[in-house]
Amino acid sequence: MDVPVRTFSRADDPEAAEAACDTMGKGFAADPNSELFCTDPGVYEWRWRAMASNLLLGSPHTPMLHTVGCGDLQHAAVAFAFSYPEQKAPEDGPELPPPESAAGFIDISPTDRPGSAPTRDEVLGYMGAKKAEFYQRRGPFEYIAFLATRPELTGRGLGSRLLRHLTDRADAAGRWCYLEATNPDNARVYARHGFVEVETRVWTEPALPGKRAMLILMERPPAVSG
Repeated sequence: MDVPVRTFSRADDPEAAEAACDTMGKGFAADPNSELFCTDPGVYEWRWRAMASNLLLGSPHTPMLHTVGCGDLQHAAVAFAFSYPEQKAPEDGPELPPPESAAGFIDISPTDRPGSAPTRDEVLGYMGAKKAEFYQRRGPFEYIAFLATRPELTGRGLGSRLLRHLTDRADAAGRWCYLEATNPDNARVYARHGFVEVETRVWTEPALPGKRAMLILMERPPAVSG
């Protein structure tokens, strides 16, 4: 029997939301994109956890959290996914309030690689523009912003269970799905669930040979029954 998926917002259950952010941090700690923006691998997990927490802080009532448990862990795998544009997240709309006026906001700038801000802003601008383009081509869609499994639990089908939940939801609404994979291995997993590559973009810095940021844009049409 399929593992049940829980869908909720930060406001619904703040403690569970923080546990989901912890899973996100652990799952993305080894993501190679981090190398271009941060010099210290020791804080990669913390940075990703903080980014996830800030995203939820900006949309506390949006039910974008989708989690599955494994054993004693209630949030062993987690996806941040929502309907676009109805549940547009803060990075696509108004800026988050500054840290001094947003209780719980985490400032990650002290861990940024010096000089990486222009590239980071370019990546974020690219992501926003491409989602807007996708909306123009496909109409309202289901956006999978993040999907992560705790490293010690990979290979157990938890991420695939979340993907099935999200694609089933999109199919029921007759909507396309859209996401940005950060490496070819993840893209191959998504391909097994019906996603196809639309475009790949890589950012590099001459002073940082071997380091890069990669986004593989992928889409999936709604399944048609019968």
